[in-house]
Amino acid sequence: MKITSVVPHVVDPGYGKNWLLVKVETSDGLHGWGECYTQADRDQSIVAHVKQLARYLVGRDASHIRHFTHWAYHDFAGKRGAMDFWSAVKPRATVSLALAA
Repeated sequence: MKITSVVPHVVDPGYGKNWLLVKVETSDGLHGWGECYTQADRDQSIVAHVKQLARYLVGRDASHIRHFTHWAYHDFAGKRGAMDFWSAVKPRATVSLALAA
């Protein structure tokens, strides 16, 4: 089961901060949704992280959760575990757990 797309969706609930939902689709037709933590006026920064991570995720096995997290932290973020980065990483790991179940 390979990842075919990772698409961020910013939702304005009409109050407070925006929500950032991420849809992950696979070659087997399965899909999952995750939610990124956002801060006021920083949602577009996290969307940018999700889009950059998506370039590296498409074509990879959806069940390799630990490998993804390790790779993203050590290679993608250059060992800079900022809030933006961890907010973007979390939905992929959550969705993968749901797909593997």
